[in-house]
Amino acid sequence: MERFTDRLMIRYLDPERVRHLVDPPDDPGHHRVQSLLKAVYEQSHLEVRLVDQVKVTSTGFQVPVRAPVTVRGNWEKLLPEVAQARAVLEFPSVSPPLWIDLALDTVVTTRIALTDGALDALTSEDLTGLSEMEFAARFSFLDLAELMRRAKVADYRELQAEFPRLYRLHYAPTPAFDPNAPPHDFRLRVSVLFFPDLDLGAALRRLARSRQALDDSRPRLDEYDGGALLAAGAWLAVFPTSALDVPDAPGTAEQVSDLLAAEGYVTAFESMA
Repeated sequence: MERFTDRLMIRYLDPERVRHLVDPPDDPGHHRVQSLLKAVYEQSHLEVRLVDQVKVTSTGFQVPVRAPVTVRGNWEKLLPEVAQARAVLEFPSVSPPLWIDLALDTVVTTRIALTDGALDALTSEDLTGLSEMEFAARFSFLDLAELMRRAKVADYRELQAEFPRLYRLHYAPTPAFDPNAPPHDFRLRVSVLFFPDLDLGAALRRLARSRQALDDSRPRLDEYDGGALLAAGAWLAVFPTSALDVPDAPGTAEQVSDLLAAEGYVTAFESMA
């Protein structure tokens, strides 16, 4: 483990090799950096179409990460006066740290396409004068039973009482992708772990513990303008290419990558020759 890790740390003293780790030169479609972006930025309202540049702004080796200890408590007093209090306290962890072999801060310059049109109009209709049959005829595109279930009402009359107006949102057509539009920068933290062999169970456990600790220790927003923020950073697992050639290898490079991708991780193989 130490030999493989040491050799990679020396290799990644070269900034160009670090950039190629995130965005390999033999990957013209930028699939790796696209996967790293998607592990952090949910693309609900936009889609990254082109990657123009990846800039590594900081590099750190053997970076410790500790998840804080969270303590929650309740206090309640019933007599003579009712009172309640809740508190959440966070303390620094005293357990041994987890270690990120290579911690990168990057800026990924992209060109994006919007996948949702802007809100164009808002209209509403009074339901109080419509019978159930009239409602079903006018709003045939709605499943009335499902609408009442979601509204948690027993019948159509109760639906009218609870929601006397039905609102409709009209969205403009999705704009066409403009490759000449101003670029969009994503700030992306990439945490890299080195694994000397293909013990995939151990690798997934280490990745999961490390990701959870980093997410717990770094406050972040819940969303950005394109959707939800899924994690504090992306995770890249690096294995030696030679581990695929041993007789008892658990699978091919594609199979290993697919397994880790199912859990939200990105995989790379490095030749130590």
